[in-house]
Amino acid sequence: MRLILILVAVLAFLLALWGPPLMVARRFWLRSNPWAFRSLRFVLPGQLITAVTLAFAAEFSGLRNPAAVMAGTTVLVGLLGAGLLALLALWGARR
Repeated sequence: MRLILILVAVLAFLLALWGPPLMVARRFWLRSNPWAFRSLRFVLPGQLITAVTLAFAAEFSGLRNPAAVMAGTTVLVGLLGAGLLALLALWGARR
């Protein structure tokens, strides 16, 4: 039971983190713009490293509610990654 709970938590984390950039990449792909998928190989690992680093910083900084800070930073990093991916796709399509 504990393993299933851990898997659900990891899946929710990755969905919150990588969901917005994948939706942006799919939207650009449906508009016949493959540049977003080319940039995913840089954006997704960068998001994961940033979110994990911020989560460890929230845990060890002594905050009163580190779980809320971790959840907020995960969602924020996901949205910022989607915005960065959209900018990279637009810039790549204009070249």
